[in-house]
Amino acid sequence: MATQEAVQAPVQTDDGSEEALISGWIAQNLGAQVARIERQGRWRPAWFVDAVRDGKPLPLYIRGERTENFLPYGLRREYEVHRTLEAGGIRVPRLHGYIEELPGSVMDVVPGRSNLFTCDDPAARASILEQLAQQVAAMHALDIEPFRKAGLAVPSEPRAVALSLFQEFYDNYARHQQRADPVMEFCAQWCLRNAPESDEPARFCASDAGQFMFDGDRLTAMMDFELSALGDPLIDLGAMRIRGQWEDLGDLPTFYRRYEELTGRKVDLHKVRYYTAAFSLSGAMASAICVDQYLAAPSDDADHVEYLCWFVWEAKQAIEAIGEYMGIALEKPAIPEPGKSPMNQAIFALSAALGEGDDGTAVGAYRAQVQRTIIAHKRLIDQYGAAFEREFLADAAALLDRSPATVEEADALLEDHVRAAGPESDEVLLHLLHRRICRQAWLLAVPGSHYYTGLTEPLLPI
Repeated sequence: MATQEAVQAPVQTDDGSEEALISGWIAQNLGAQVARIERQGRWRPAWFVDAVRDGKPLPLYIRGERTENFLPYGLRREYEVHRTLEAGGIRVPRLHGYIEELPGSVMDVVPGRSNLFTCDDPAARASILEQLAQQVAAMHALDIEPFRKAGLAVPSEPRAVALSLFQEFYDNYARHQQRADPVMEFCAQWCLRNAPESDEPARFCASDAGQFMFDGDRLTAMMDFELSALGDPLIDLGAMRIRGQWEDLGDLPTFYRRYEELTGRKVDLHKVRYYTAAFSLSGAMASAICVDQYLAAPSDDADHVEYLCWFVWEAKQAIEAIGEYMGIALEKPAIPEPGKSPMNQAIFALSAALGEGDDGTAVGAYRAQVQRTIIAHKRLIDQYGAAFEREFLADAAALLDRSPATVEEADALLEDHVRAAGPESDEVLLHLLHRRICRQAWLLAVPGSHYYTGLTEPLLPI
């Protein structure tokens, strides 16, 4: 991709070597001069770049590797998948190359925004949902051989097709698990025990499906393929239920019906419920590694509450999807009156001392928001944590016929109990562990968070 008339001088930056590295790569490989680089304000390294080539603007986006990468694979795999989708005619941002030293994927900036919540035009919403169904159906129809060459594993038999994504994440979780977690163990054993046999060979699946940009009434690009796998396409339909809790994807039953028309394949809602649980748990298992390993010594840009939300929110959706699959109604535990302690005053004092902490940049605004959510989370722990701990220990004692002294002891004993139990114990464990995860979720339910609904309300049925 190098050009013969490359501009050699990179933009001068005061932000460190990453910006200079990006500028030099763009000059050498794209023959463009960088005028501005701005780091995106979020937990993942990413940059917006204004470049000029032959007198014409060339707006670029650089997607960097996760700083805390707790997935079984990395950015290079996603880049190869993205490139394969582009070659297959899927509407994705145009790729320009890969910066090995960063690392980072270089792509066009795509016009538009995400989240249909921001679109109040019914006709535009219907058009975008139709285009989304067409794009998902087209992805599922692609030849899988190029994806195999891109590094995606090909399942060998029908049950492996159903477990293709889940098995990789479960094996990764088992290798890195550092503490007992009965919720994760119960959900994992249930998913392994109830995995269906796929009716057809593996197809390309985005897995973390339903991510797209739109402008007006046009879907401008599908995006984010780092969890891609070769498996049962119904996993994408299940995953969209989870994303739809905090990012409006339109009416999913309408989407499912249109998907059936486009593909000629029946959407088995019972299987979709299974894949909702399996996908949610896959995300929770990956996030558990992040919580155990990376939050012990986080980077400057780690979002403590965001990472905890991924873990608890997805575990909650997994256990609620299992209840839905089994036809068992799960009830949220009652929330006690908030307690008060001297620590509450210290938390308010800390909030005042930190102030806004915003230096006017996107990264500064992001870091200030991280501080605010940590303080709000600590306030919820101060108000409800002790009562929730007592309630969980009482639940554990009633089931185990012994009284664990600490939450850690209760978790270890319950995890052992889950491993020894059979399917006949599923309903009792489901209710107990659902109460456990709902209490954990409430401690993360920071008002204004886009996870708030998923943390405080049950999974919507289909």
